[in-house]
Amino acid sequence: MSDVFNTPFEVSLRVLLVLEASPREWFSADWIAAADFITIYGKDFGIVDENLHGENNYRYSEFALRRELIREALKSLASRNLIHVRATSNGFAYALSKSGGEYCAEFESEYAQNYRDMAAIVRQFANSKSEREILSLINRYSVSALQRSY
Repeated sequence: MSDVFNTPFEVSLRVLLVLEASPREWFSADWIAAADFITIYGKDFGIVDENLHGENNYRYSEFALRRELIREALKSLASRNLIHVRATSNGFAYALSKSGGEYCAEFESEYAQNYRDMAAIVRQFANSKSEREILSLINRYSVSALQRSY
């Protein structure tokens, strides 16, 4: 059996859940990557009591890889019409399509529900912040985690 963890397939399922939390809004790939990261490691950002993926000393080093995996996942989701893509003055933006929403409705696992709950909390957390502020926050936490490890 092939490993599905940290693959574009696994990430694409989480991308759909991130977009499902704000179904009529458009987001950049970086915002989606940041929202996914904060959803998984929400405890680090003080918004939930525990991280969805537990404690991991290397979680901040995952972020660069996650951004690339999300870009691959977005291409795959767009080619399957599960998301909409539009060009903006700042690059591409993505939103959940009707068929993507229908596909998400089929995710009934405990993990999917936990992820949905966390994604909704992250959406509230991010409402008052710009994409730049969110990415800067992740970078600050990353540097802080790196300093603590030395």
